[in-house]
Amino acid sequence: MYPCDPVDVGGMTNLEFDEHGRLIGIEVLAAGSKLPEHLLQSAERLDADGI
Repeated sequence: MYPCDPVDVGGMTNLEFDEHGRLIGIEVLAAGSKLPEHLLQSAERLDADGI
């Protein structure tokens, strides 16, 4: 996992890569306050409660 702090979104994003260096996941912390509602509605939540 590679944590990054993009200034444009004002939040923290974690990028996850596989053993070949391919991007396999993106985690946006506090996504509810950073992303548009239509995107949040279509997202699949994967967390301790959703797995």
